[in-house]
Amino acid sequence: MKNSCSVDSNMSSSSNTSSPVEGFGLTTLTALVITGMIGSGVFVTSGFALESLGSREFVLAAWFVGGLVALCGALAYGGLARRLPKSGGEYLYLSRWLHPFCGFLAGLVSLTAGFSGGIAFAAMTCQEYAKGILMLPAWMPSQTIATVVLILCCLIHVEGGRVAARINTTIVFLKVLTILCLIVFGYSVVGWPLEGTGKPIEIPLTGATIGGFAMAVVWVMFSYTGFNEAIYVASEARASRRTVPLALLVGTLITMLLYFAINDVFLRSAPVADLAGQSQVAAVAAAALGGETAEWWMRFIIVLSTLSAAAGMTMAGSRVATAMADDGFLPGWLRGRTGRSRAVVLQISLALILVYLTTLRDLLGSLGVTLSLCSAMTVGTLFLSETQARDKPDKSTQPSRSVLAATVIYCTATLLFAVLYGWHDPWQCGGILAIVAVAAVLWPCVKSSALSHANHSQRD
Repeated sequence: MKNSCSVDSNMSSSSNTSSPVEGFGLTTLTALVITGMIGSGVFVTSGFALESLGSREFVLAAWFVGGLVALCGALAYGGLARRLPKSGGEYLYLSRWLHPFCGFLAGLVSLTAGFSGGIAFAAMTCQEYAKGILMLPAWMPSQTIATVVLILCCLIHVEGGRVAARINTTIVFLKVLTILCLIVFGYSVVGWPLEGTGKPIEIPLTGATIGGFAMAVVWVMFSYTGFNEAIYVASEARASRRTVPLALLVGTLITMLLYFAINDVFLRSAPVADLAGQSQVAAVAAAALGGETAEWWMRFIIVLSTLSAAAGMTMAGSRVATAMADDGFLPGWLRGRTGRSRAVVLQISLALILVYLTTLRDLLGSLGVTLSLCSAMTVGTLFLSETQARDKPDKSTQPSRSVLAATVIYCTATLLFAVLYGWHDPWQCGGILAIVAVAAVLWPCVKSSALSHANHSQRD
């Protein structure tokens, strides 16, 4: 227990830097949240969910439920940001208020599943839709486009800073404006009332209806996982205790409304049988609505969208690696601004491995469960208020009743859907067990390194 306190004491000194006067504002942070969500999952999830559920109404219900859970999560993370507005995400909060091992485990989840996995998923989605625009020679590997996307993200953020953030914000504005135009155009074709056309497809449900719905919600929740994106750069925000929580809530609400509307258009654009199981469901819907021209523009928009999502996750993920290295949980060559650039190269390298070893559908399920459980464990620390004594917070930073209520809803819903999903498809939970096993094996060495770093910092 004494060793844990020593490590935690070092974290307090290494992470508690003051927020910059000229840092990221509300607009930039909200854009970061939106781009973290609207990037890949929304353009592939409904096709898989429709195949599983066989009903447009059930798919839209899954998007609505997932959105409500994400809103509760955004409120809960806002409480975390008000209590400790520092960069580092789940790693920082779990290390401070639960145990350094939990923080190390969360850091591994963030670096592998959260960011490298998410970046890989965005790149693979970009590749799926770019195939209809770019005619590549037959001799090129099928992963060529995804590889180019990852290399671009690496080049943008290796020396990235505020310029990269401004580029990201501009792309987000264009992306949201374009999606709004698509929604208006889509409703002008299919009609504004939320009524389905056609009959559900006749397919057997793979297990109980509740299990199939839970699986769809887990997929949907992966599309919402970027709702906490601003928390990873909280140290670089202006008036972070106010702007970060507000950015989380506003960004999530905007995204939820856009998700529901665009998926309603997708699901009503073509017969259910044409959409079910399609990884390119957005392109199929666009072709049904406006022919080849609409399909081309849809593919172009999604390529831009997924590229910006991958770039946004690259920006946020490097901060987690740097925070862990500053506390001795990762090698010293990842510390500081130079280390941040190296962290970008590291997570892009991991993403490249996933691109060549996995499929979109496999990533969609395993990432959704892993990230949701990690987030639920993190926001659960809001109930451990007595452990905040080390940081001496004032009463204004304590979570309100509404934040605690949102935390209970988020944690309960996340655990429920994870259990139902695991019951429905237990093999997809293997990734979680693998990360826990790796963390347990590495922890003795990592703990020793962190203690040595803490002692060295105290002597300095």
